[in-house]
Amino acid sequence: MDLHVLRLDHLYVTVRDLAVSERFYDPVMQALGFKKGTRAIAGEPHVHYLGRTLQYSLRPSRSGDRADPYATGSVHHVCFQLADPSAVDEAYRRLRGLAVDASEPKLYPEYRPDYYATFFEDPDGIRLELVSDTAGRRLVRERWDELTDFVDPVAKLLAKPAKPTPVVRGNLFDVATPDTGEHFEPLAKLRGTTIERIVSSASPGLDAYDQAQDEWVVLVRGSAQLELRSETLELSAGDFVLVPAHTPHRVLSTSAGALWLAVHVAQSA
Repeated sequence: MDLHVLRLDHLYVTVRDLAVSERFYDPVMQALGFKKGTRAIAGEPHVHYLGRTLQYSLRPSRSGDRADPYATGSVHHVCFQLADPSAVDEAYRRLRGLAVDASEPKLYPEYRPDYYATFFEDPDGIRLELVSDTAGRRLVRERWDELTDFVDPVAKLLAKPAKPTPVVRGNLFDVATPDTGEHFEPLAKLRGTTIERIVSSASPGLDAYDQAQDEWVVLVRGSAQLELRSETLELSAGDFVLVPAHTPHRVLSTSAGALWLAVHVAQSA
């Protein structure tokens, strides 16, 4: 069986004065979209900032020393990834609005050609960074199964001749209508993009969807009702909708044989 670490689950940081750090981190982490938990552990107060995929926790230290990023066993810095440079710019504006001394966002080509980031420190001198997603990170996510070497797999992958994309032919309308529910069929997968055919019955089901990727979908044939952000959309052939990632939506009704073409674009993970 293949074994893969999914993500960094949580990061614990020790601070000299939990109350002082809490006053700093509360508005910063709220501005960055985190939630807050206050559960004590082993009788000691803790503060937990909960993101969609990462928990960042504070606990009291057992010494009065300021953070030393170059001491053995210490955290050199913590970097949070944002979707794109505009998100970094927005985060910087929010931090400056909180009187946080963040550096002006800029490119750091010494790291990567598209490495766009801002840096700041917490009250203990722990260095924090916000960086835009990069092409290198996207390549690792999208082509993980092709990274077969342990040492420098990305460089070795890029050194290989690119495999030509095969020619695939089909007919969009060559599909049967299901008796109930909907039938989903991927037609093409291109890097982080999946093109999918969906055919609906007259009883599509009312399950809510909350997808991790952006979705552009067009109703090619038939009619449908779609609930999106508590709004009901009446769709007929030719109508399309862009559904951003993590936007709850559901199909309320469809005509039998309603045919959709959906394009899913992977996000940052």
